[in-house]
Amino acid sequence: MSHCKTVEIFYALVPLKPWRDLLILRHIEKCARCQAGLASREAVGSLLVKETGADIGRSLWTAVEAALAGDSAGEGMNDRSTQLPVMRRWGWAVATAFLVVLITGFLLLKDFRPGGTASAAAVPVRFELEYVRVGGQPAHTVVYQPQGSDMIIVWAGTNN
Repeated sequence: MSHCKTVEIFYALVPLKPWRDLLILRHIEKCARCQAGLASREAVGSLLVKETGADIGRSLWTAVEAALAGDSAGEGMNDRSTQLPVMRRWGWAVATAFLVVLITGFLLLKDFRPGGTASAAAVPVRFELEYVRVGGQPAHTVVYQPQGSDMIIVWAGTNN
């Protein structure tokens, strides 16, 4: 991939104004290949409407002046238009925070959930000794089962 394509990808992926400014200053303004893809001044100038080419009557400018000078609704409209991007940013911030809390809660709590209810068939059978004799005499027993193992060790001994 060429250096120009890499710059274009970084330009598209990171929508921060300082980053884009840096890319434009460092690469796009100095690269002949990127300059060839830009529109010429004449082509851009033909897209703009010039004051001499527009037929605007004096009545339009007086209406604009009157609207700016006396209309208080215009001020409210201006305040509202500046508040919308701030509200959108807060909306995105709240949504992102909610998503982070949701994912974190899921990851933390999934280990604490029980694996399901154990049925009677799934409960392990308990090992019990009712009576032990060694050499025809009653014996003392010690039963040991290592943790996490199915092995059971039984020691039996007499008092003699």
